[in-house]
Amino acid sequence: MTDLWVNRSCPICEAGCGLRLQIDPAERSVLQIEGDPDDPRSAGHICPKAFALSGVHTDRDRIRRPLRRIKGKGNGGWEEIGWDVALDYAASRLLEIRERYGGGGLGVYIGNPTGFDVGALFYNGALMAALQTTRVFSGATMDHQPKLVSSRAMYGKSGILPIPDIDRTDYFLCLGGNPIVSQGSLMSAPDMRRRLRAIQDRGGKVVVLDPRRTETARVADEHIFIKPGTDAFFLFALVNVFFAEGLVAPGRFAEFTDGIEEVGKLAEEYTPEAVASATGIAPEVTRRIAREFAARERACCYGRIGTCTVEFGTLASWLIDVVGILTGHFDAEGGMMFPRSATGQGEAGSSTGPFVTGRWRTVVRGLPEIDGQLPSSALAEEIDSAGDDRIRALLTIAGNPVLSTASGARLGRALEGLDFMLCVDIYLNETTRHADLILPTAAQLEHENFDVLLQGTSVRNFVRYTPQVFDREDDVKPHWEVFLELAARLGGTTVEALDEQIAITQAARHLARPNSPAYGVEVDTALAAVGDRRGPLRLIDLMLRAGPYGDGFDDANPGLNLEKVMSEPHAIDLGPLEPRMPEILRTEKRRIALAHEHIVADVVRLRAGLAERSRDAGLLLVGRRQARGMNSWLHNVDALARGRSRCTLLIHSGDAKRLGVIDGERARVRSRVGEVLADVEVSDEMMPGVVSLPHGFGHTEPDTRLEVASRHQPGVNANVLTDEGPLDVPSGTSVANGIPVEVSAA
Repeated sequence: MTDLWVNRSCPICEAGCGLRLQIDPAERSVLQIEGDPDDPRSAGHICPKAFALSGVHTDRDRIRRPLRRIKGKGNGGWEEIGWDVALDYAASRLLEIRERYGGGGLGVYIGNPTGFDVGALFYNGALMAALQTTRVFSGATMDHQPKLVSSRAMYGKSGILPIPDIDRTDYFLCLGGNPIVSQGSLMSAPDMRRRLRAIQDRGGKVVVLDPRRTETARVADEHIFIKPGTDAFFLFALVNVFFAEGLVAPGRFAEFTDGIEEVGKLAEEYTPEAVASATGIAPEVTRRIAREFAARERACCYGRIGTCTVEFGTLASWLIDVVGILTGHFDAEGGMMFPRSATGQGEAGSSTGPFVTGRWRTVVRGLPEIDGQLPSSALAEEIDSAGDDRIRALLTIAGNPVLSTASGARLGRALEGLDFMLCVDIYLNETTRHADLILPTAAQLEHENFDVLLQGTSVRNFVRYTPQVFDREDDVKPHWEVFLELAARLGGTTVEALDEQIAITQAARHLARPNSPAYGVEVDTALAAVGDRRGPLRLIDLMLRAGPYGDGFDDANPGLNLEKVMSEPHAIDLGPLEPRMPEILRTEKRRIALAHEHIVADVVRLRAGLAERSRDAGLLLVGRRQARGMNSWLHNVDALARGRSRCTLLIHSGDAKRLGVIDGERARVRSRVGEVLADVEVSDEMMPGVVSLPHGFGHTEPDTRLEVASRHQPGVNANVLTDEGPLDVPSGTSVANGIPVEVSAA
């Protein structure tokens, strides 16, 4: 058969770049991957991660059929079994444990890759409901939970996330983020290097605060070192200057924002002088930035991982929004704005009621549930230290928490004590090696997809469908089919009946929105219009037609439906971001709670921490992003694993000399709870007093099948150095940046 070119989006990170793939359908192989020059979002841009599409597809280590542990043969004994046998076995063991210990006997960990698979996104709810457990953990609680908490408190819904209008701003203030490498986490923006240069070309300014001179900092107009974990102090100092110098100008937000004066009072003690020792930033620099930001007509204040995974992550996430609101750089062109998803997730709705946490709590420390999830920092202890109320069976979905969560080594040991462990995954990795059963799912080239989540974080509104590239082998299932099959068995129903009920429920919800073009359409009419297609694409069609750009189930209407989106080989541009407040607020009376009690209660802890942060704390450890990886996902892709070791300890030359560690040799890194031996890389891109190890490595465990990773990029597990104790209290997120460590020659 003749070679073909196929257009699709990249499902590896939040940028979702448009790609062109040259394929050989007969050989089921990818011959070439390149950026799609006609994609309106990425315009031909591509990064190394895109080549993982082919690498994962052809990876000899990828699991393609269910694996069951052979008893009596240790961790190395596995056998392939059929799907019916595997699913029956999984359901029977889970039901057995639930019947004996209740729903609390079951635990679930949901990994980050599910966010890039529409089937996993839409059907994991059915599986969670069938499990009947409240012990749900996810990668989000290790990553961006502080931002979700601040949005839930202020705006009434965690999914109302402010996104930089990067293409129209004239001042981009970036804290704790490296968007040139991440391509804009919580800011879907392909080719950030070009976008940042465009700011400069139009006379704007890019300012980066980071304890490392990152790839983004290198192209910025100004890079300022800041001590890890002190972003909240710096941001409060900006707020202090706004009030002290009469720079507060919220504009129309004054009409529907409560708590502005209270925030001003809270900021009084955080003068630039008071926080200078804590942040390491001179007071005159802080004042200048505050004045520059307030004076610009269009400005964005953006923060990411470095502002979330720290001791005061929720306060920092909150203050980033406060800075924008107080200066009028919010929900306005060139400021922080709110995308409008074609599938309608961000549409106006009724009040979600008061922000209530702790409807249930962890057993060991009593950590509260937030929006249905428990902190992943508590997962290990809920297995090994909760006594009779411990988790007895664990389901992990596309995640590797042994490498991803705090105290990963402890979690690895705890998994050995489970009665049953089920993993939905395509690799035998550091976590799944402990499983009793592994259910693999189709690789991305083997199923259709739709960029659902990216719509809600994109810097410009869009919609895109991605076609299936290769036919699946008979015994390969996509995520949604695995979830449905398992949920049906747990719930005592059929796959068909469950899928139909999901469609009915979704249709009823979206058709009930008064501002929908499909408002008033009957559920039966809508279901008939989308046909008898099963799975997530039927739900997408329902959502598109009822969404803000939809055809309302009227074929004469020029609005969107799935057929129209599928007919376009590239993303469909839906225009720039537009003001959406206060209509999208889900709080009572559609007002912003700028000084919400759940957040400002933590200012007491911040105040107590100022003196401690102002003292010399010795060396502090931070992580870092890398262009050739995505957490722990891609280290087994040969094309990305080539070259020198990337898991190195970056250390400033002055610190290296003082401590007697030498570039290219090994150093011992010790924290309160663990130690690792890491290769040293001396670099003046690091702030003195700060060292850096990347996240997601540590491919040295026995009984895994990660031949490329273990041979080329084994690295060390940085989470051996973190522990479950220190938390960002309002969100329950464990501290992964700003960890006190000692470094010595190995």
